Amino acid sequence: MASWTLLWAASTAVAGEQAQSPPPLPILAIVEQQKQIRADDVARRGRYGQLPLATRAELLSKQVEILSLVEDKASTADLSRREQVEVFNRLEWIEAAVNDTEEERMICRLERTLGSNRMVRTCRTVADERKAKESANRNLDRRPRQVGGQEI
Repeated sequence: MASWTLLWAASTAVAGEQAQSPPPLPILAIVEQQKQIRADDVARRGRYGQLPLATRAELLSKQVEILSLVEDKASTADLSRREQVEVFNRLEWIEAAVNDTEEERMICRLERTLGSNRMVRTCRTVADERKAKESANRNLDRRPRQVGGQEI
């Protein structure tokens, strides 16, 4: 599993930067990979034997979402940009859950460029997202709290 997700991840994003469109992957490879994961999970083989019940349920849910998004498609090029991001994020979630690497999981978003209607794909790790949120909260806490020159 790691090989397809990592190939797609490497081609999709550099953490915190704009990501180019990934090269198309055959949907059949993604479907086969998910079938193998499902079989290993049901048999409780390898890493899947140690997954908590809630994580296993979420994993199966993510797989259903992936398979519904790629249904009747031949390659990832047949998906819209938004669908590509959704499939990538779900594959990354599965990868992180199985390998217990949540902080390293990539999250991609389609965002508008400031002053433009153009959508740009940006990707950052969960750890980067958390650090940015903490920094923003610290900056909010440090700002002066005044209204009309009066301290509040």
